[in-house]
Amino acid sequence: MDEVHQELEGARVSYWAIMASSVVAFAASLLWYSPLLFGRIWSATRGASVASTPAWTFLVAPLRELCVAVVLAHLITRLRLFDLKGAIGFALALWTAFFAVQMAGAILWDHRPVMLTAVHAGDWLMKMLIMSIMLSAWHAKRSTQRRG
Repeated sequence: MDEVHQELEGARVSYWAIMASSVVAFAASLLWYSPLLFGRIWSATRGASVASTPAWTFLVAPLRELCVAVVLAHLITRLRLFDLKGAIGFALALWTAFFAVQMAGAILWDHRPVMLTAVHAGDWLMKMLIMSIMLSAWHAKRSTQRRG
């Protein structure tokens, strides 16, 4: 087995870290859309209150964070992004390349309100940062323990 393959074999993701980071990101998102932060803007710009949101969406919504956390964990371990600066830079790059570009398209082509789009984009930026930092720190600790 060559050195590169061995290195990748040793980089295993932590499913506990994936679960923890996705739960924390979802909880932060609930706070983001609450009246304490951006809930009033969100409700006003979408023309509906949270009460009008079907209950099933709150059961399905956390799966989005879970899917992103799985991908982030695999990429972070494979790329060995085990420091704060690397995790933040990685989250910003992915958010810009995928979420910000998609949100810009929603404004340009679907005529989504800029404020509503900004609230959603900020939410995903926050979640990407939270999950990347948590996953990077968790896997850095595991990597150090394995070597030590």
